[in-house]
Amino acid sequence: MHEIRKILAAGYSVRHIVSSGSRAGYEMYAADAFGDVDTKRSAKKYFPLNSLQLQADVKLLKDAIRKVDGVIIGSGFERADFNFLKAEDRRKILGNAPELTKEVSNKAWLLSRLDDLGVLHPLTYTSREIAEDEKKAKQAKHLHYPVVAKPAYGGGGTANFFCLNEKELIRWAKQLPGFLFQEYIKGKHASVSLISSKREAISVSVNEQLIGLDSLDAPGPFVYCGNISPFVTIFSRQLCEIAVELTNELGLIGSNGVDFVVTDDGPVVIEVNPRFQGSLDTVELSTGLNLNLVDAHVKAVRGDLLMERMEAKRYAAKAIAFAKQEGMIIENFDIGGIVDIPEKDRIVKPGEPIATGMGIGDSKENAFAEAMKNVERIKAGIR
Repeated sequence: MHEIRKILAAGYSVRHIVSSGSRAGYEMYAADAFGDVDTKRSAKKYFPLNSLQLQADVKLLKDAIRKVDGVIIGSGFERADFNFLKAEDRRKILGNAPELTKEVSNKAWLLSRLDDLGVLHPLTYTSREIAEDEKKAKQAKHLHYPVVAKPAYGGGGTANFFCLNEKELIRWAKQLPGFLFQEYIKGKHASVSLISSKREAISVSVNEQLIGLDSLDAPGPFVYCGNISPFVTIFSRQLCEIAVELTNELGLIGSNGVDFVVTDDGPVVIEVNPRFQGSLDTVELSTGLNLNLVDAHVKAVRGDLLMERMEAKRYAAKAIAFAKQEGMIIENFDIGGIVDIPEKDRIVKPGEPIATGMGIGDSKENAFAEAMKNVERIKAGIR
């Protein structure tokens, strides 16, 4: 088994992966759609990708993949076709095989597996069932409103929206053939971060998810805005048990995550992310950086070596600031407490992420307050 020294991280945004890998001593290479200052600083070389054609741009990485020892695939490449690679280069992928990632990332397929496993999840119909299946359409009419519409593929919640009544449900089902329509579950958004080998999985952290916050100018009600780690709840053990069971049943390896809504009655599974999650930052920070998830991921993928579970020493928060309107970055954000740092003079459009405020504290309130202070610095630096 060859030594892993040079790693390419590729995805929509890979700053968190590249920074973590660099801290662990790996020679990191980066390919994403942002090219943030701190991404380039942590990477030996940076390869720009077009966010509008991310799936196609993966072929541009053929030569880069040939020159590294391993490849970590991040968000945005869930449906990417890696068959253009030679067999020896496909074996460099550190994590789930692309075919498995594509399967698990398909929310319709996943919900069917959750049914088989008896795991609680929201009642869901496909657009085809509503538009073409008379029996299913009648059943769907009994959904409680609002109903959540979401694409079968895709993360971050950017394309999700509410259907407020039956008329809207049927209209959107006919217009959006690749969408799912799901009962809205009220509760706290949470995730479980896991590390798994071929033999076993362990939960690393339970995290609160920040979703659709107006204070961060989120461009939609379901847009991912960050995390707070750890998330302390009476259902923590149950969340971890479900997440470990799912990871094992699906045959996932490396760093993976399971998203939940935690209701008064317990957890409901929303989706599984067969890749690194945005919570990487807060999970590592909450342990005082004693845990390195990229290193743990590489070791778990290459063998059966799993780390010992590390308890959080403090709370850590990340809050993504979005642009409310078009503007230009006029300040240097590279001053501590801010990550995903854009180049000065970069133009950001409405709804785009600007940068991310980080915070740590002895309570989740204090950690989030510090993160929001850094968000205010971000907002003050755009005109």
